[in-house]
Amino acid sequence: MCPKVAPLLFDRSLENVPSGGNEDVMELSPSALEELIRLAPSVQATLSSVPIEERLQVIEQMARLWKDKLDRGDLDHLKDEMAASTGYSPSLMETELSFVPAVLGASNIRKNLEASVQGGAEALCRFVEMDETEMFRHVPVGPVLIISSGNSIVPTLIPTVMSLVTGNLTILKPSIANYHGVTEVFKLLSEVTDGPVSKAMRDALVVCYFGHDSPSLKAALEKLPMGMINFWGAEPARTIVANMVNGNPHHPRFFVNGPFTGMALIEEGVDTVQAADDLALDVVLYDQQLCSSPTSAVFIGSFEEAKKFLRTAGERLDDVGMEFPLPLDQDRMFTLQGARRYIQTEGGTVLSSREPANPWTLVLSKRKSSMNGLAAQFPNFNLFVRRRFLEIVVVPDADSAVALLRDLPGHPAFRGIDGVQSVGLAVNESSKKGIVDRLVNAGVHRILPLGDMFMRGAVEPYDGVPMSSLFTRIVYWRGKNTSPGEHL
Repeated sequence: MCPKVAPLLFDRSLENVPSGGNEDVMELSPSALEELIRLAPSVQATLSSVPIEERLQVIEQMARLWKDKLDRGDLDHLKDEMAASTGYSPSLMETELSFVPAVLGASNIRKNLEASVQGGAEALCRFVEMDETEMFRHVPVGPVLIISSGNSIVPTLIPTVMSLVTGNLTILKPSIANYHGVTEVFKLLSEVTDGPVSKAMRDALVVCYFGHDSPSLKAALEKLPMGMINFWGAEPARTIVANMVNGNPHHPRFFVNGPFTGMALIEEGVDTVQAADDLALDVVLYDQQLCSSPTSAVFIGSFEEAKKFLRTAGERLDDVGMEFPLPLDQDRMFTLQGARRYIQTEGGTVLSSREPANPWTLVLSKRKSSMNGLAAQFPNFNLFVRRRFLEIVVVPDADSAVALLRDLPGHPAFRGIDGVQSVGLAVNESSKKGIVDRLVNAGVHRILPLGDMFMRGAVEPYDGVPMSSLFTRIVYWRGKNTSPGEHL
């Protein structure tokens, strides 16, 4: 039996109602949400008055508490529960939970703030001089509503922690799939050393699931004085939410993360075994469900060398995939087998696993994709369903590789993505700069070593935007008169 879902309210008492009439899933009532939003100015003023280092130390304590729980095995039940709700393997969920302390690490968050806040992290709690007598202070834009995705805990934690640290009253709506994992992390705010700082942070956070037809969610999007709506997801929900926010008379900011995907770019002449090992890891981790996951690949070089690479990559997928078993039900396996046969009739070379618990598929195509008709033949076998399924297109040069990347959003088998977010490189040093220069102008947001596509750097922006800029606005102060010649 699944645990019940209820809002995480900390020290508050607010009215809950069944979500969509389901007594096992409770959400805030519209009146409770309105009451919470009315408190935003005082909550944000209190939290913003706290020195940034003290805010970060509360988050750091959460990181240490989480690691202690992991080391003691206290989160083993959560690993199994998350595996059941997300469809990922328990081994992958164990890996996911091990990433949490890094996400909550104070040094990583400070690095991000220093890199993205004009004036540095201190500008979050005081005016910082940028030029003679000209000063910036970053203040909360909230209240903030984050509608997060359900494919992982980590992408949910990052914007929520950033919104909280920058001083916002933050309402997080997780997916029902990752709800208990997310709330388990934020419950740590009740376990840190008690005091005015931890209380200010608890007062500034609510975690609550809202149903798709929730009157409370509708009110937040359409009429309540929100400062920022951060939506993670794809169509049709994105357009529905955007239209609702567009009618809000308070005109909150609206920023969408996703839907994007990743591409691997391999060049003949690199260490084949290492590149294959790196590709296998990026494919298996999160089963290609992240915006950064490689769901397509390009091999620059000869078809014969590409076939050798394909075989090596298959061997590595055999090994890596079995560390994270992913058995498919009979319906999905039947569709997968049909898709494999169809691609072969289209001229693609197909290599696949014989192990039901590790159902990987590699496709090799010459110069153009063999998957153009796949969506018409198997409409349910779309990008968001395919797991451990990768086509590698062989091309003669970097320009052809980038052309395929640019065209990917229009590919019928990749319908639903806005573009390629992340590119994982395994290329020769002599050609790396030229390839990177081409990618810079191709609309990608992240260029990374193959094998590390899933990992976020401490100072990274998200989808090309510094995350702190989403959750703050700058107050500008000029302390003296300037002569006309000094104006821009």
